[in-house]
Amino acid sequence: MSAHTILRYATWVIGPEAAPEAPEILHVLACTTCSAASEATEEFEGARDWAFQHSGRNPSHTGHRETVTRFWRAAPLN
Repeated sequence: MSAHTILRYATWVIGPEAAPEAPEILHVLACTTCSAASEATEEFEGARDWAFQHSGRNPSHTGHRETVTRFWRAAPLN
């Protein structure tokens, strides 16, 4: 028995996952001075509040980096 492979060229698109059960976008803010970080949260305000508290306790820690996790879906363009 022989195996056959079929190749076809297709145009693909990618975009944010739109399924109702898709995970929410997650936000994390990390201090660029000491690398302490907020918990991942669906609400940006939770990460922002952590950054305010961290800078308040550590006045020289004023820089923060945001990491956003967003789920995407690729599909062939019909």
